[in-house]
Amino acid sequence: MEIIIREAQTDDSAIILECIRGLAVHVNQLEMLTATEQDIRNSVFRPGSHVKVFVAETGEKKICGFTLIFKTFSTFKASTNYHIEDLFVFPEYRKLGVGLKLLKHVKAFAQKEGAKTVDWYVNNRNTSAIEFYRKAGTKKLDYKSIYYMDV
Repeated sequence: MEIIIREAQTDDSAIILECIRGLAVHVNQLEMLTATEQDIRNSVFRPGSHVKVFVAETGEKKICGFTLIFKTFSTFKASTNYHIEDLFVFPEYRKLGVGLKLLKHVKAFAQKEGAKTVDWYVNNRNTSAIEFYRKAGTKKLDYKSIYYMDV
């Protein structure tokens, strides 16, 4: 199956929301989803947005997955890097290499932008993602815990 990865456009907002909803269902956190299509338009696609979205598209122009990334900074490396906030492939397209193509695209994009690393968090309950990343040859950090505060 032909899959191309391209940068998302404003008109992709509805399908991006469907990808986000699919991810929320997959990790049993649908109740946490409050984003709307308009929220996506206003945040992801506003001028100066720090977010990039790439979509995986079939030869028939059907979106089958997405990834959302943003810039971060490493003080230890004194370099701008990228963080993957989400990567999702619709169930009917899994095991076809779509996720790996999305990962490789992000890596190539980050390299072109001069980044040293790309990182992401994985929900501990998402065992299929953990296995996918392990098979993809990625590295796992074991020396950090994530803390946050609501604002």
